[in-house]
Amino acid sequence: MPKDKPPLFAGLRQELGGLSGELARWLKAHWELARLEIEADLSEARRLAVALVAAGVLGLAALPLLATALAWQLDGCAGLGFSGWLALFGVVLLLSAAVGGVLAWRRFRRRYSGLEETLEELREDLVWLGEWIEKSGEWRVESGEE
Repeated sequence: MPKDKPPLFAGLRQELGGLSGELARWLKAHWELARLEIEADLSEARRLAVALVAAGVLGLAALPLLATALAWQLDGCAGLGFSGWLALFGVVLLLSAAVGGVLAWRRFRRRYSGLEETLEELREDLVWLGEWIEKSGEWRVESGEE
């Protein structure tokens, strides 16, 4: 056996130390990415909640107006009198609430990512790690055969 060849596992400790440091940095970076995504998603959820509460208030405000308008209308008013205006205002408020709620929901769904970036990064890193391990294993076998 030639003396100039290093032992087979001579660099293993250094490789594992480097790998553990890289793994720690990788975990820290992904934790920060996940935290930032969750903060952004919570911000969007708060906006949705505010818009839905506003839509709900408008919808609730429309119900008594519509009921009052219906009562006046059934009282025999033929033209666009008091009850007609109350009905018109009630319908406008109700439509505003519906449109506002739908638009808020669509905006929320468009901007909500649900950790998509973090999961995609994790997938890519796992593929890279598998390739790195495979490549490192081939290198050790080749270096041991020389």
